[in-house]
Amino acid sequence: MKTLKLYHIIITFSLFLVACSPITYIGDTYPATPKADVYYDAKDVKQDYKVIGHLSMEFTNNPDWIKSKLAEKAKSLGADGVIILQTTGHDEKETVKADAIKYNTKSN
Repeated sequence: MKTLKLYHIIITFSLFLVACSPITYIGDTYPATPKADVYYDAKDVKQDYKVIGHLSMEFTNNPDWIKSKLAEKAKSLGADGVIILQTTGHDEKETVKADAIKYNTKSN
């Protein structure tokens, strides 16, 4: 009976791991930020900024979830915002790509 219960726990945990879309990141990191703005076009960013890295994750049919996960990851990397760029691929192999951005601060 214990073996069967352990087996169910292992399967449930494995399915949970597969269901979570990992976000890959290549770039620089800074101390975490409290907020990350989300943009869909670089022209929408009204401040000077620099791209600090590139994010990508598996596409899902829930755009709000994708937006939330990318913003959450951007905050943890120290980005002030994320620009969602595009989706690539097709069917089950679609990927969302985004840029993590850091606003430029003016020194007086």
